[in-house]
Amino acid sequence: MAPYLDPTNQAVVNAGAKAGGPKLYELSFVEAREALEGAQKHTPATDIVTEEISVTVDVAPGKKSTVKTIIYKPAKGIVGESAGTVFFFHGGGWILGSPKTHDRLVRDLVRESGLPIVFPYYTPAPDAQYPIQFEENYGVLKHVVEHGAEHGLNTGKIAFVGDSVGGNMAIAMSALTAERHGPRPVFQVLFYPVTDTLREFDTYKEFKHGPGLELATLMWMVHAFLPVSDDRAGHIASPLLSHTEQLVRQPPTLLITAGVDPLRTQGEEFAHALQQVGVPTAVFRADGQVHDFVMLNAVATNPTAVATIELAALKLRKALG
Repeated sequence: MAPYLDPTNQAVVNAGAKAGGPKLYELSFVEAREALEGAQKHTPATDIVTEEISVTVDVAPGKKSTVKTIIYKPAKGIVGESAGTVFFFHGGGWILGSPKTHDRLVRDLVRESGLPIVFPYYTPAPDAQYPIQFEENYGVLKHVVEHGAEHGLNTGKIAFVGDSVGGNMAIAMSALTAERHGPRPVFQVLFYPVTDTLREFDTYKEFKHGPGLELATLMWMVHAFLPVSDDRAGHIASPLLSHTEQLVRQPPTLLITAGVDPLRTQGEEFAHALQQVGVPTAVFRADGQVHDFVMLNAVATNPTAVATIELAALKLRKALG
């Protein structure tokens, strides 16, 4: 029996099947990036303003990266003078994703929450590989927290948001800030996160051929970012493998999975692991939704996608307001 998709998601899946063409993993990395950016092309809403900065960070001994970073704010002003700052870590399987692909989603979150969002555009894989992207994001986080006032940001309180592999990045930033005594988040929102790059799960088989994200695409992405299998066994790349003393350092969490998604089981298992060690964690499954449902512009007006963003924004506002 085919999995249930609501009408919006079914229409998107049908349109993709009708269009045909090669699978994402059959394209070159550049072609795959162009395909997603083309699908996500839109006219940015003018009620949100942006500032672009460049942050140079240390990513390895003797090696630096310059990370393009976008700061989003409501044009009418942040919700309150004491409101904190959100850091958004984007998905796209480490290979894809950019300010262009996630612009609408980030603007929607800014609009609904009234909060500023900082968006680091880390180097896509395989142009860089594990652990460079983690170090880039951590470097941007540390820099912006230290220099936030220069950009009209209150970074005394911060929160993290991430979608898919960006959820993996957000969890990793929570872990690294605890381990390195860095700026700690008071809350995190995880949309259908990658939490285990090492093991297989029942939903890998259930949704091997989609609809939406296919297992072959997921594996293509994992191998591009984590070519060394031993690296996948660590708690940074696979936070579901974290020990109790690592899990308890995670902040209060809202985690939302997609009902039709090979990542569903590992996302929900991570939420359950957090709950079991006492981290305040709410977990919801968005029925009838494919992977990436909050990011895809074609699904943006879907009631479930809208409600998901509204809930995330509400929780962020309560945590940082």
